Amino acid sequence: MTQGPTATEIVAACLESGTDAAWIAFVQRFQPLIASSVARVVRRYGVPAPALIDDLTQDTYLRLCKDNCRNLREFRAQHDEAIFGYLKVIATSVALDYFRARTTHKRRGEMPDDGSGLEASISPGSIEQSALLLELEAHVAANESERDRTIFSLYYRQGFTARDIASISGLGLSQKGVEACIYRITQSLRATVNKLKKGSPPANTLGIVK
Repeated sequence: MTQGPTATEIVAACLESGTDAAWIAFVQRFQPLIASSVARVVRRYGVPAPALIDDLTQDTYLRLCKDNCRNLREFRAQHDEAIFGYLKVIATSVALDYFRARTTHKRRGEMPDDGSGLEASISPGSIEQSALLLELEAHVAANESERDRTIFSLYYRQGFTARDIASISGLGLSQKGVEACIYRITQSLRATVNKLKKGSPPANTLGIVK
């Protein structure tokens, strides 16, 4: 029985030819993974909206096609299954970016912010108050790579463990590597909090264990 093209071959066909047939094969192979990755984030934010999942899935494809498919062209797979982990990271990042943007709009007064859309699963002994967490996300967005922003959101907002995050093969980090990334970001945020305290501290405070 003849086997179909591998995942790596499907991606290569899209990048080399860009034909409708190549992209149809891409969607058929990866649509379930992308949609389920988006849905997982949406469910954690308590927004049961199939239309939103569809929109964010389409936004994931737009990000993949942006700048002549730059994200796909720069990805270097060590094995055929690696692309699945990488696409999961991209889809998760797109969904998290949507909720970050929505929360930013709320905080600017465009919508009342009662905190109902915030993820409550913030790890004990690290960042404990979500109001200042929102302030600090701007710092993370300005100073960290997309990969590290995704790790930050998965750990602090979504409640993933370092082991869970390391299992996403597209990140290219071991559990120890994820833990080191989280520690570095936390140290950076602690320094930012100290600067805020010396200036005009916000109404809420941040509990970070030294």
